[in-house]
Amino acid sequence: MTLKAILFDCDGTLVDSESAHRAVWNEVLAPYDVHIDEDEYKAHYSGNPVTTSVTQMKALHPELNTPDDELVRQKTTRTAERFAQTPLNALEGVMATMARCDELGLRRALVTGSGRDEVSAILDNLELSTLFEVWVTRQDVTHSKPDPESYTRALDVMGLAPNEAIALEDTSHGVTSAVRAGVEVIAIPNAYSAAHDFSGAVFVARDMTAALGWIEAHRLA
Repeated sequence: MTLKAILFDCDGTLVDSESAHRAVWNEVLAPYDVHIDEDEYKAHYSGNPVTTSVTQMKALHPELNTPDDELVRQKTTRTAERFAQTPLNALEGVMATMARCDELGLRRALVTGSGRDEVSAILDNLELSTLFEVWVTRQDVTHSKPDPESYTRALDVMGLAPNEAIALEDTSHGVTSAVRAGVEVIAIPNAYSAAHDFSGAVFVARDMTAALGWIEAHRLA
């Protein structure tokens, strides 16, 4: 079938936000005398939904006995505030890719493990909010990435078959989610996910410009 849509992850794919997420986590965890260094963050939290991260943190830091939902609440509230007050820059090639999608008639959806408030703060600052016809966030699914539900929901809402879309992801969790939904995926690693397993991706790109070039050469030619 003809490619009709690109499904975009947000954190680490559209914006370089992982370092900001780690900083917010450390603000939340400071009162509990827990600190997440860069190596721990890369190994256990990069690309994971907040609920999964909390589970991982408690396994690694048993002294952290605060209820899960309280940690999730603090993290998501602080993140939305941080991103609204301190705008993040779009990653290389993102804005040009959006323009090229318009030229090619490719539909766009946002498929993210982050919450709607956090994503809204990011996209509003970049004036990207209206460019995605569908948003699938953490609140829209029962099981977030690496479960396929986020991608299957986006496809259902858009009325697309899996082979009519391609996903762009920066982590192994995201790649796994797309692959399990039957969607081809291009991986775009960053400093926080460079060591992840991207064997399920059809292509590993250095940036979004390279990813779009591959799509045009191999799926639109």
